[in-house]
Amino acid sequence: MKANTRRVELGLALVVVGGSALFAGCTGAIVHTRGDAAQLLPNVASVVALPPRLGYGKAAEQRRVARRTADSVIQATGGHAILAEELTSVDPELLADSLRSFGEDPTRTLTFSVIAARAERIETVGVPVAGGLRPVHRLADYTVRLDVRRADSRDILGTIETFATAFARAPEIDAEGKPVGLQQAIDAAIEQALKTFAPHLMSTTPMPSVVEVPARGEEAAITGALAAVDKLRRLQMLYPELSMDDLAAFASSNARFMVVKAGPLAALGLERGDLVSGMGGQNLGGRAALARRLARGQTPAMTIDRAGSRFLIGQTLVARAR
Repeated sequence: MKANTRRVELGLALVVVGGSALFAGCTGAIVHTRGDAAQLLPNVASVVALPPRLGYGKAAEQRRVARRTADSVIQATGGHAILAEELTSVDPELLADSLRSFGEDPTRTLTFSVIAARAERIETVGVPVAGGLRPVHRLADYTVRLDVRRADSRDILGTIETFATAFARAPEIDAEGKPVGLQQAIDAAIEQALKTFAPHLMSTTPMPSVVEVPARGEEAAITGALAAVDKLRRLQMLYPELSMDDLAAFASSNARFMVVKAGPLAALGLERGDLVSGMGGQNLGGRAALARRLARGQTPAMTIDRAGSRFLIGQTLVARAR
């Protein structure tokens, strides 16, 4: 099939350092689509966020990128997202069956898979500073490719390519909580992929942003203080932008989630730092499962812990009150 290619302009930031300008941010998106993509995607209902593949970095960095990419898909789709860890298999041969057993229609489900590369370079500032010296800056250029497929097929329906530049030692998240470098390019690719292939899923209402207990297969073998220390270590690795006080409070609890931004849950009284558990031992699932229920207008029964106080919210409680 003949592919259509177009370039979409994205935001570009101009950073002035020592009187000289350096470009940082996303420089644009290149969109490749199959000519029959619109016919193959008549009514997309959800998106599967597959783990990104990085051509660099250690395991901890790759896990952080996977977590942030999943969060971005949840937010961008307004909760109509499925994470790879929720499925029994993401093998291309088994993915469709896995989605059916999950209760989803693979013909109405897209998969987003990201491949990213990083290249470092050095730039000399054009305008000399005091003493005639020309400062040298090390920059990192990120290239991201996002492949879009229908969940019941290996065929690529389209590809989004984005690019971003940041200082080589820049934080992954800036002081305002906005992504820098790689995640900026990934977020731009996700946004453009939805605009191109499933514009009706794009959300203007933010989902809650929560910290989720990281999975650990052998967790049952660790108990007591050792389990809390291990949980804190994994939380620090996945959420380095959060304060130690917040993470320590979460690690020492039995809560499923900690609220970072309440979003629509604010109308129910939830605030930043609240610890959320299922009521009566109810399994809330993961953060994507919570977002899907909220997207359907449901509020699961939850127990909220806040500074030594506890209160209950959710549909189960309302039903009993009636």
